[in-house]
Amino acid sequence: MKKISCLALFLSVASYTASAQLYISAGLGYAMPQAGQTMYDTPIPYNGFPTGFSGSRNNSTSASSYTYNIKSASFSSGVQSAIGMGYMFSENIGVQLDASIGLSSTKYTFNDNNVNLNTAASPVAGYINTTQQAKTPVLLMPALVLQTGGDKTNLYTRFGIALPLNTKITQEQVMANAPGTGAIYVDDFTWQIKSSFSLGFTAAAGVRYKINDRFSIWGELSLLSMSLNIKEQDLQSLTQNGQSIPLSNYSYPTTIKFSKTATVDSNLASFPTYSQPFSNIGLKVGVTFNLTEQKHNRHSRRNNDEDIDNTKPFKRR
Repeated sequence: MKKISCLALFLSVASYTASAQLYISAGLGYAMPQAGQTMYDTPIPYNGFPTGFSGSRNNSTSASSYTYNIKSASFSSGVQSAIGMGYMFSENIGVQLDASIGLSSTKYTFNDNNVNLNTAASPVAGYINTTQQAKTPVLLMPALVLQTGGDKTNLYTRFGIALPLNTKITQEQVMANAPGTGAIYVDDFTWQIKSSFSLGFTAAAGVRYKINDRFSIWGELSLLSMSLNIKEQDLQSLTQNGQSIPLSNYSYPTTIKFSKTATVDSNLASFPTYSQPFSNIGLKVGVTFNLTEQKHNRHSRRNNDEDIDNTKPFKRR
């Protein structure tokens, strides 16, 4: 009996060890804005007007009414790739580390029409167009994986945290007076926006289909919840009527700091912070390659159990 018990224990441990699996995965998909955006009251430096991430605003000539058209926005939306590595401790529980990389992030434009570009004493009607886009956003996402462990079709879910590695945003702001108001002046500002570090949350649910012992294909629906506070805005370039202006000749600060305890004064170098939307809902498909080969599965364990049951008892000596 002791020999039978030891043999059963050995087979049980061997089966558990054999179910451990190391794998890598790669995928491609598209992410859509989740929860949308809100207007914020913090003005873009120097123009004195609040600006949304996506949409438009029409100012009345009397400056007593404004018409808004705000769109949904998320700086992590667009075409994405995902690469990762995972380890399954058993058929049902494991961990996975993914890197989400934006390949073609959505570009957002806000048009501010019929704006007074000068002082009230000498108003000049014009427009301000602001275009913003995240340049190759990268998020690192460690997560816990739970799966059904099917032989061919495997349902799984994943949930964890999102760590922003690269969330810089390029912002281009074009100011021009409207036709018929005199000589046309077009000022083009290019800014780079940096965000403070903040954790987000991520989850996914999908299905994986086994092609062979090494390769599987998968498809999933993912969710990212994250917003980041802006911390710094740096002027990269400035042109007027197509001619480059040296930043050393610019009379305003070229670096703007943002914080929750900001003091705004005549220096215009400090503003209160505001959050930037990075939440999304994504659809992805991809492939998984197993780095370790599973020598046993549930069928082989069942056969081993039957062999034990059919073994004749040992005679006592």
